[in-house]
This record gives sequence, structure tokens and C-alpha cells, in this order.
Amino acid sequence: MTLLQDLRYAARLLLKTPGFSLLAAFTLALGIGANAAIFTVVDAVLLRPLPYGEPDRLVFVFSQFRTMSFDRFWSSGPEFLELRQKSKSFEELGAYTTGSVNVMGEQPVRIKAARVSAGLFDVLAVPPELGNVFTARQDLPNTEPVVVLSHELWQNAFGGDRSMIGRRVQVDGVDRTVLGVMPPGFDVGNERVEAWVPLALDPASPGNRGGHYLYMVGRLKPGVTLPAARSELASLVARWKDDLPDTHVPTTDEHPIKMTPLLDDLVGGMRAKMWLLMGAVGLVLLIACANVANLLLARAETRQKEIAVRTALGAARSRLIRQFLTESVLLSLIGGGLGLLLAVWGVGAIVATNPDAIPRAGEIGVDGRVLFFTLLVSVLTGVLFGLAPALHSRASVLFSSLKEGGQRSTASTSRQLLRRILVIAEVALAAMLVLVGGLLIRSFWLLLQVDPGFDPRGVLTFQIALPDARYPEDTQVVAFYDRLLDKVKGLPGVESASAAWGLPPKRDILANDTDFEGVPQPPNGPIHNADYWQLVAPGYLDTMKIPVVDGRDFQPQDGAGTPGVVLVNQTLAKLFWPGQSPLGRRLRAPGPDDDPNPWLTVVGVVKDVKQGGLDVKTGTEIYFLQSQSPETLGFTTDDMYLLVRTSGDPMALVGSVRDAVRSLDPTLPLADVRSLERVVFESVAQPRFITRMALLFAVVALALAAVGTYGVLSYAVEQRTQEIGVRMALGAQARQVLAMILGQGARLVAVGLVLGVVGALALRQILAGMLFGVAPTDPTIFASVIVVLSAVSLAACYLPARKATRISPMVALRQD
Repeated sequence: MTLLQDLRYAARLLLKTPGFSLLAAFTLALGIGANAAIFTVVDAVLLRPLPYGEPDRLVFVFSQFRTMSFDRFWSSGPEFLELRQKSKSFEELGAYTTGSVNVMGEQPVRIKAARVSAGLFDVLAVPPELGNVFTARQDLPNTEPVVVLSHELWQNAFGGDRSMIGRRVQVDGVDRTVLGVMPPGFDVGNERVEAWVPLALDPASPGNRGGHYLYMVGRLKPGVTLPAARSELASLVARWKDDLPDTHVPTTDEHPIKMTPLLDDLVGGMRAKMWLLMGAVGLVLLIACANVANLLLARAETRQKEIAVRTALGAARSRLIRQFLTESVLLSLIGGGLGLLLAVWGVGAIVATNPDAIPRAGEIGVDGRVLFFTLLVSVLTGVLFGLAPALHSRASVLFSSLKEGGQRSTASTSRQLLRRILVIAEVALAAMLVLVGGLLIRSFWLLLQVDPGFDPRGVLTFQIALPDARYPEDTQVVAFYDRLLDKVKGLPGVESASAAWGLPPKRDILANDTDFEGVPQPPNGPIHNADYWQLVAPGYLDTMKIPVVDGRDFQPQDGAGTPGVVLVNQTLAKLFWPGQSPLGRRLRAPGPDDDPNPWLTVVGVVKDVKQGGLDVKTGTEIYFLQSQSPETLGFTTDDMYLLVRTSGDPMALVGSVRDAVRSLDPTLPLADVRSLERVVFESVAQPRFITRMALLFAVVALALAAVGTYGVLSYAVEQRTQEIGVRMALGAQARQVLAMILGQGARLVAVGLVLGVVGALALRQILAGMLFGVAPTDPTIFASVIVVLSAVSLAACYLPARKATRISPMVALRQD
């Protein structure tokens, strides 16, 4: 009953002062809403269990090649089969590899698909929504082709038709029987897979030991801990070479096999960044609390007589404190409600604008956990900022407010001290956030200045894949792309066109073994391996505007049936032929000992192009001519990106390009249609997301700190009206009053800045791994941020100081 009375009284009090209530509630809504939004993301990405059966038993298993600095690499087919047979830690071990396929629905679509071992479904322990998954018997070569669909593909391409089970669907030109449909959101490796087909790995002939292309996911047996499983794996790797001498097998030094919790692998480097954002938004909430605490302290000054009367009538101090806390918690709950609305909007905006930057983005949403978190934060926030006025309601002080001059009693002095401390805390926290934001902005700006090695402006890109069933011969593949490029080059507005196997500036490393004639192997020479092979059609360098720095480009006379030629990038030339010209040197792709691939002559050196990301050191790269690849490599790729340089908006050409493709093969969909500028933009999605969030929090923190500083000084001027009037009556000049108030504010700001700089320096180890091209103690950033913060803070101080200079001595002296 008493609590209900307190709530009614608090509600009447808030309604009585709507201006104060709205300002305080909006301030809290910013802080609580930002925390709820970021917690929603952090919860979905880091805290919520993976959507699999008993996910804490799932581990990701991967290879390393330390001599080549490959810390997370694929495994080979033989390694997967041998590890599954030898290890006693796994209840089941599954493997998969992803790629893109064409699916014929109502319209042909290009989707991400996975070739998976049948055991992977047992590892993940998620039953299908409809039908079944394939069995180990169906996961063998020369069995009936089958496919399992995702819920999303089933809905989008087949209208959610439940009779699809048992029907046949064309996947990359092969008719496959639909066995089942997985539940909504089911995925593997955050790859956005929409169809699963059998890996069909033949135990009798699992392929080349050096062919690393599989990811592995294991389910530990009940009771087996991760350290124990790692220990057993290390023992297996140590014995592998003894069991299979003279073969390419894992080793403890150069080629170990490692495992990590599946969630850790999925989240990767985003974990530290997410916690940084959570910490940053927590600081924003603390600043908001300090601001509201200052508002409540100011209002408490006006309520001293009321509280003193209640105390005189017998109200206990605990009763008064409870009343203060009830008011602050109610205010905080109102702010939390508004903040939750902001959080719902904010989460939608975060996911919509950064879908490729956040792992598990499809699982992000406001749910019961977020509601509970928001409620908890609202209550704790209300208690936190409500303690300030509550603890300053001492009866001995409040009684003095019944006397004349009580408003300038020791209560006022005590509260002013606390208000100044809160302002210092606000400035310090804001300084930390703005400094971190400044470092991240500088880092991201430097990242955008990195030369990708090509000109992305005015280029349209899209992907075409030719099904093996329809184009079984390499010569058919080459002929199709030649015809398509001829058609595209004839379209209005097209300046040039070409095709490439991979699309810079961010693609998976290939690490292909390559023989370099006359170049010694380690320890006297570099490892014979190239980070990237790039198959290209004629005109690729012109279309991408990649300059040749030595030698020549591919020429019309280079083609099928002519001597094989290649281009190399500057990094490869310096590594394998330091101080020498690579022109005329020879290299080749390794082949079977009884049928080696031909030697290819280096005819040109091209400018380095970023392939692993703008923030990654440039790798070694070899350019092969696609028309020669059936002879020089023993294969060609049926999956190519087309690049079309236009004189206008590249996206305006999409319709004409689609018509050109359909005129050659109406079953082929265009996939991944984007401008090349968009490709570059999306390649830095994660650092852009972190920078945007940090910038937003820094701006909010700076604004709240400025408002807090302004509020404290404005109130100080109001409290010192008579003192200032006396000073001016005795001859003090306006500039002296201005300097006095500005000095008071400047001292608070200076202390806050010093503490903020110290706090930012304490974060340097955390920030070091997130910055590109800038040190976490960069003096330019620190100096610039200090200047900006000082300017904003002093501007907030100037307004009340200016107000003080306009006080009339006569009016001030007549005040009680």
C-alpha cells in the first residue's frame, strides 16, 4: 500500500513538471535504448547458444600452414576420413564445402549451396522441417542425386509447396530428388546456404592429400572436454607421419590440425569489437545517469522546504529515501519504455544497413531476453541516479531550509560539489568515447585510402555459372564466355568487358602449389605456392584499369593451341626473382608425375591488386588466360564474374546484360549483380559498422556532456545571482564575471579531460588489434579530440557565463 502511495505521488510530481519529466525521460531513453539495441546484437551474436542440438559440444576443426601464415585453412578429403576413423573424442565428425549453384524453380536462381557429408546433419542435430536428410548410403558416388532445401528456398522458389518432397529439381543441370526441407534459419558456418547435396566422398579414393577444400565440424562425446579432445588430437597429429610416411599428412609443426568451439569460429574477430561497443554504450548510459542525477539534484533544491516539513511531521529518513528512489525508478521505467521503442527501431536499422558485417545477423531480434535486460537496466539506472538526491536529504540540513536563506545553506554547497563531480565524470566518459571514436574514424579513413590496385568506378559485375551437365567440355565453357563477351561488348554504353574467376578486393585465399623453374625450394628459397590464381578473359586489365608495370598484357595471338603465357603481380615477382626481371621465366601448375602440366612463360608484371581485403598484406598472384587453361592447367572454371565498364551508370545496364545472357541460355540466372564500387564498399563492412556505432555513441556522449556542463553552470549562476550582483555593484566588470564563470567551467572540463585521456590510454591494448594504420596513442588524434572537446565544453560554459554578465545589480540585490 505504501509503495502504491509512493507511485501515485511520484506520478503526480512528474506530471506537475512536464518539461523536466520529458527532458529526463528522453535523456534516459537515449542511454537505455542504445544499451538495449547493442545488447540485442551482442546477445544474438555472442551470448545466445547456436541453434543446434547441445551446441556446447560442437567444435570447428581446421588446418594450419604456419610456414605460409595460414592460421585457418581447409582440410583434405583423406584427412577428414582418417580423423573421423582415428579420433575417439568425436561422437560424429562432418565435413562440408560451399559454392554457388543454379536452381530451376519458377525462374532460374543462383544460390549458395553446400556439399556436405551425411554425418554433418547428425553433428548439428537439427531435424528437417519436412521429409528427411540423406543417409550415409546416399552420400556415396554413383548413387541417386538428391538435395535438401532450406526453408527460405522452398518458400521463395517453390511457393512452400509441401508436395515438393519426392519431386525432382534441377540443380546445376542435374535432376535431384528433394528429400527434405530444413527449418527456417538453418545454416552452416554463417554461409547463408540454401541447399545441401551429398559430398559423395569415396572412401576408396578420397582424392589428393594436398587438395584442401573441406571445413570440418565435430560433436564431442558426452563427458569429453575441449582440453581433452585437443590433447587427443595433438597426439593423433604427432603419430600421423609415422603411420603414413612419405605422404602429405598433418604434422605438429608446419601443418597441425586445431579445434575451437564452433561459436568462437563463427564469431571470429567480432567478439572483441562487440564487447567494445557494449562497453561504449554502457558509458553513454552512465553519462545519461549523471545528467539526470544533476537534474534531480537541481529539483531537490526546490523541494527542500517540502521535505523538511515532512521530516518535521515524523517522516523517517528511510521513508524519504524510498520516495526519492520511487520517483527516479518510475522516471527510469518511462525512459526505458521509450528506449525500448528506440531499440526496436535501432536494431532494425543496424541489421538492415550492416547485414554482411554481423555474424548470425538473421538471428538478431528483440525477444524476452532483451525485454528483461531493458527492465533490469531501467530499474538499476533509476536506483543509480536516484541515490544522489536521496542521500543528500539529511534532516539536519533540510531543517535549515525552513529558515531564511535556507536555499543557500550547506545543503546547496554539498549538492553543488556533487553536481561538479558528476560533470567531471560526464566529461571524462565523453572524452574516452570521443577519443576511441576518433581513432576508429582515422583508422577507417586510412583503410578507405588504400589503393585496391584497380579502378572500380563505372564497372558492373555479375556472376554466371555453367552447369557441368549442360557444359561438360572445357571447350564449351570457353566458347560460351567468348560469345557472351562479344554480345555484351556490343551493347550501347559499354566501353569494355571481360571475365575473371575471382572478384577483388576480398576473396578467399587459394594457396595453390606452383612450380617455379630454377627457383630453389626452402630453406634456400621461398615456398613454391601462389596465394591466388586468377583465370581471366582477354581485356581484363583494360576493363579493371590495372596497369602493366613490365612486359606486356595478354595479346590476341595468345589463345588455345598457342604457347602458354602468364602474368604475375609485383609481389610474386619480388619474392621469386628478387632483383631480377621475371620476363621469360617459367612456372607451371603441378600435375601428375606421369603427365605434368606444361611450363608457362611469364610475359608481364602487373600492379599489385588487393585480393584478401584492403587491410590485408598483398599476396602473390598469377594470371592465367582462360582460353588456354584447359591445356595449361588441365581445367577451366565454369563459374566466372563478368566485368563490364560503362560510360554511365553501370546498374542501368543490368536489363540489357540479362537479355544477352538469356539469348544464349535462358536457364542461366545472373547472380551477385552489383557495381564494382559496391563490391569495394561491402568489403569493409565490419570496420564500417564498428566505426559508425562508435561515432554515434561519441556524438551522443559529447552532446550529453555539453548539456550537463551547461546545466551545472546555469544553476550555479542562478544560485550566485546575489553574489554576482554585489560584485558588479562594487565595480566588477562584465569581462571579470565572464572570466570567473568560464574559469569555473574550464576547471571542471580540464579535470574531466585528463581523466578521459587516462581512460583512453588504458584501452590501448584492446584497440591495437582493431585499428589500421594508426596507433592507439596517436598524438594527432588525441590533440584534435582534446581541442574539439574543449571547444564544445567551453561553448557550453560560455552561455551561462554570458547570462551572468547581464545580471542587473539592483535586481540581484532585491532578491531574498
